[in-house]
Amino acid sequence: MRMLVTLIVLAALFGLVMWQYNTQLKVLEKHQKQKQTQVASQESEQEHQCSEGAFARYRMLGLESNRTAKYKGHFNAGLGHCYTLIETADTSLDTLWKRITLFDGDGKVFGTFGWHSQPGRKNADIPPFNCDVQMPTGEHRTCSTETEFRFFADAYMK
Repeated sequence: MRMLVTLIVLAALFGLVMWQYNTQLKVLEKHQKQKQTQVASQESEQEHQCSEGAFARYRMLGLESNRTAKYKGHFNAGLGHCYTLIETADTSLDTLWKRITLFDGDGKVFGTFGWHSQPGRKNADIPPFNCDVQMPTGEHRTCSTETEFRFFADAYMK
């Protein structure tokens, strides 16, 4: 009989511990979801502010009327900063000029790409006249193609 009473008491205590564990787990899960929602909302607001800042820089540079100019703003949560990529392409005297600049939210330049066509040469055979990016580590990378520039710039824009 004592054994039966002991087993019943142990089962009741186990049930109580499990109930308390499940209750605390639900509270923690609810708190986790609230925190995730708060972080997502904050990142969304930072992304929105970053896009607005990118457009403001685009306008400040007088590129709004340039049909070939593009801009993209991105808040990099890992780096905790806003970055803007501005691209222009212009033609002058049968020469195509292409420029891409990577800025942070304060206007500091982190990367530049410059290229122009040359009469009588295939575009794919013409290297850029300027192609470099300062990486988040502080290291400067020189590039030899637009694809390489975009790869380096993605450290900020992804």
